[in-house]
Amino acid sequence: MTLSNKNKTFASKLEFLIVAVSLIAILIPLRILSREIFADGWIASLGLITLVFGIILFLAKKEKIGVFGRMFIRQITKTHQGKKKLIVYSQTILFLSVGLFTIFSIHSGNHDYYDLKQQVIEELHKQGILVDSNLNYDAIHKITSQITPNQQIGAITALPILSVQDFKVFSVVLAVTDHLMGGWVMYFWQVMIIECIEFSVFLGISKRYFLKNINH
Repeated sequence: MTLSNKNKTFASKLEFLIVAVSLIAILIPLRILSREIFADGWIASLGLITLVFGIILFLAKKEKIGVFGRMFIRQITKTHQGKKKLIVYSQTILFLSVGLFTIFSIHSGNHDYYDLKQQVIEELHKQGILVDSNLNYDAIHKITSQITPNQQIGAITALPILSVQDFKVFSVVLAVTDHLMGGWVMYFWQVMIIECIEFSVFLGISKRYFLKNINH
């Protein structure tokens, strides 16, 4: 690879990083705000990514946001090309599958295995770790302080295997974790599913109506 090609590759990766970080900086505060304002925060997320992406794309095509607008259009365009297209849609399908399975698991832990979940929570209470329906930083700190970082990493890496070997325990672990986090685990994956669907729709619309005449 020549020096010129290396520079182009670096510039492309840097541009992707700038666009991605900028979108994250916009979307995350909006997600948190909608979660705090609305009781069913995930419902407030419907259409959010489409709205944000649509506004940015509209302003970019009108050349109202300068260099960032041109970078955004180039990155959206690249998602319709070659390997990038395959990677984007593969990741979307992966996140959608993981999200649906996680939500199903938490729901099962809250309902089908409710008694076992309550036993775990009662055991935590006996240890002086109070678990309620709100995000409890003190309880999280007490639990994590009892486990070494290596044990935490081992437990996380073992979760996929546990989901197959003992789904009941797996779903209860997720349900208790979600309970401990004040419902943020469930909310995160609900939003992730919405974003995956909306992003796929946005890509289809952008290819059909906005990007077909752009010179690559």
